[in-house]
Amino acid sequence: MKTDTLHILPQVKFISPHFDIKKINQYQLGCELSETHFYFFVKDSLDKSLIALESYHFPVEPHCHSLIANLEMIFGQHDFLKSLKWKSISITIDNQSFTLLPTALYKKEYINKYLQLAKGQVLEADEEVRTNIHSDLALINIYSSNRQLFNWFEEAYPLLNLQYQHLSSQLIDFALTSSRAQTAFLHFGETAFTMVVSINGVLKFCNRFHYKTSEDLVYFILFVMNELEIEPDEIFIRLYGNIDKESEEFQLLNQYLPKVKVGDSLNENIEEGLIEKHRYLWLLV
Repeated sequence: MKTDTLHILPQVKFISPHFDIKKINQYQLGCELSETHFYFFVKDSLDKSLIALESYHFPVEPHCHSLIANLEMIFGQHDFLKSLKWKSISITIDNQSFTLLPTALYKKEYINKYLQLAKGQVLEADEEVRTNIHSDLALINIYSSNRQLFNWFEEAYPLLNLQYQHLSSQLIDFALTSSRAQTAFLHFGETAFTMVVSINGVLKFCNRFHYKTSEDLVYFILFVMNELEIEPDEIFIRLYGNIDKESEEFQLLNQYLPKVKVGDSLNENIEEGLIEKHRYLWLLV
């Protein structure tokens, strides 16, 4: 990917031959973003077919642009992303700032304190706290992101009903509907992964870990399994996001965990291998 002061080019770009700008009012737009990446997809609401997908990577060095500045460059150079005619728009935020709480214990007036306790620090003045409710689990996901980021999307899509969620909520929903067997679902970013463990539709664990080496990654996973009293051969491991079979992380995990696999099928590619489906959780839910 090439970046400069004017352009950010996508690492992956797919446009279906069936894309029709006149049909945007029947298309669903989904976005996922973190400090290091942004991707969006377009699905047809009628047949759920993939219409478009673009994936961008952001450098995080001090001299680089802010997340909002990067978004402004992407949207500013784009033909249809700025349209105000989308049937629906969903935005997923991937960061470390979240916590799960039983709904029976939740009181709205304490929402900031719940997150502060989980983070171990006072919230920044520019943080905005939001929630995702998991009614079937009697849980509420409390998360935050930069207030300017929420404001930016509201200004980019005025008068549209934007649906926000934290990636951990998305991974939980995916895990509970994807397997009845005891399974750990791991979603990888650049230097962090979110881990959800479920069995028979029951959530057993959810957290996000930063790691620097593959050894760190293995340690965190084995530590969680030990705490849950699960042996390596008693659990399936499914990997999603920024990982593949050639990665150092996968190679090392494969030495310790006999049931580890990238994604869910032998052939997940779309359009002659252009898109590796396991990298985009939105395409699986």
